[in-house]
Amino acid sequence: MKMKAGLIALFIVISSFFFLKNHPVCGQTENRKLPVAGKLVATGEVNTVDALTDIIQVIVELGKEIEDNKTKLHMAETHEERSEISKEIDKLNERLGSLKVNFEEIATGLDLGTFYAKPQKRFDWKEEIQTLIGPIINDLKSMTARPRLIENLRTQVAYYEKQIFLVKNATENIHNLAAQVKGENLKNQLVDLETDWYNKGRQISSQLTVSKYQLADKLSERKSFLESSKNVVQVFFKSRGRNFILAVFAFLFVFFLLRYIHRNIYRGSFIHRTVASSFYIRLAEVLYYVLTFVGATGALLLVLYVCGDWVLLGIAFIFILGLIWAAKQTLPRFYEQGALLLNLGTVKENERVIYNGLPWKVVSLHLSTHLINPELKGGLLRIPIRDLKDIRSRPYHPDEPWFPCKENDCVLLADGTMGRVITQTPEVVQLLLGGGSYKTYRTEEFLNQNPTNISKNFRVNVTFGIDYQYQSISTTEIPEKLRKMIETGLINEGYGNDMIKFTVEFKEIGDSSLNYVILADFSGRVAKDYNKLSRIIQKLALDTCNKFGWEIPYTTFTIHTAPSRSQQRISVPVEVAADTAKVAGRANVSK
Repeated sequence: MKMKAGLIALFIVISSFFFLKNHPVCGQTENRKLPVAGKLVATGEVNTVDALTDIIQVIVELGKEIEDNKTKLHMAETHEERSEISKEIDKLNERLGSLKVNFEEIATGLDLGTFYAKPQKRFDWKEEIQTLIGPIINDLKSMTARPRLIENLRTQVAYYEKQIFLVKNATENIHNLAAQVKGENLKNQLVDLETDWYNKGRQISSQLTVSKYQLADKLSERKSFLESSKNVVQVFFKSRGRNFILAVFAFLFVFFLLRYIHRNIYRGSFIHRTVASSFYIRLAEVLYYVLTFVGATGALLLVLYVCGDWVLLGIAFIFILGLIWAAKQTLPRFYEQGALLLNLGTVKENERVIYNGLPWKVVSLHLSTHLINPELKGGLLRIPIRDLKDIRSRPYHPDEPWFPCKENDCVLLADGTMGRVITQTPEVVQLLLGGGSYKTYRTEEFLNQNPTNISKNFRVNVTFGIDYQYQSISTTEIPEKLRKMIETGLINEGYGNDMIKFTVEFKEIGDSSLNYVILADFSGRVAKDYNKLSRIIQKLALDTCNKFGWEIPYTTFTIHTAPSRSQQRISVPVEVAADTAKVAGRANVSK
């Protein structure tokens, strides 16, 4: 399975290279062709030449307006007038600079803010970490740059259209007001104000033209979903994405290669077959595990170094240092696992452990430990070594059982169930009951039922009582006659060859009867007839009583009368019906 995972990773990397075959290796930067400034770009209603022409016209008008304001500045007499005119000139210069930037961006096809941006040289360690992570975030942002830019341009177009509508209303209001004014001075002020708002409208219209042009230009680049997905993948794989995939592939390749070499050495080495449990062999394996991880990590760092991706290399070093720093918290756990790998811990190879309530033999103690129970179907567990930290093992004797029964054995359970074991696994035990029905237990629950295995030999134990009137022959004649009659009956029923031992013994003096215990030992061949044999023995005992005229007593109870009246004890036989107790028979009165 590990080699399959390595082959899948190799297939993914090769497919990525095939998909991006026109890109340079290790994410090196490509030389891109800049758009030609003079090339016409059709964008629906707005094209490059029209946009540039409108901007030039507004720039010329702004230049004239600035010159007029400079002339007014020289002619101003008061400080307030000069200050107001200077502020107006600054505003016009700011608008003029913005228009020149727009003109240059449209002509060159570049974002000048990004082109002239310079990296900040600061030595704050927080800034350095941000510098390491920033390029990766920028790569992720670049994948969604186009839709975000289109949405931003749409917002700008809506904003400028609203501004133009407001400017149009303002100029109309000023024009209507100026037509009603007769005073020359006020009328001139309103005309100047109307001209100022008209120029504002022209500038906003120019900005609207630029935004519409840029929006139409971006919308004209709209591609199919497949092409867009391909571009996103190309953006990711052209630099750090490809470097990251190569580094991860190098890590996985070296890791699985070293694991494959270890597995073949372990299987084919004569030393491992003979002294695999040696302390020095285990120590060498632990060191090999450590060197496997170190070698795979070194391959990852080497790929990033060869590709010259210092950002990912720095992040990898930070990640490794973080792992080392965090390892000190888990050092005790690693120490325990190391002791287990060296066979020096609480669990040792070829010893017996209890795991999940079942006994297991530790056959292989490695990072993936193998536990075996030979009596269970599918009785092989592969568990990580960390799950053994709270378990204790012990040496076992060869005669120790690994499970109380085997498949096809008949068992008796504490809940009264008797059946034949059909399946027993680490999870469930299934019994076949009389009539062909199945009963399933969880394996731990099955063991809690204290199963009695009757497949080898078993005993049927029946208690039988007779009346007190046969007290004189109760220990001599009756046991022998019961034994002979029942034994003969069992032979006639076909159980003679499987009957190992049969005895009838006086058991006890009961409250209303003299009780005998009938003990019949049988071989496991007739274990399936366990319940049937109990019924047969009781039937034969009853037949014996009928033959010799022995009465079987009723269950009796004793009534004690009050001492002040008469000292009497009355024994009354009781016949128990299905739902009520009825007093029947004869009453024996003793004074």
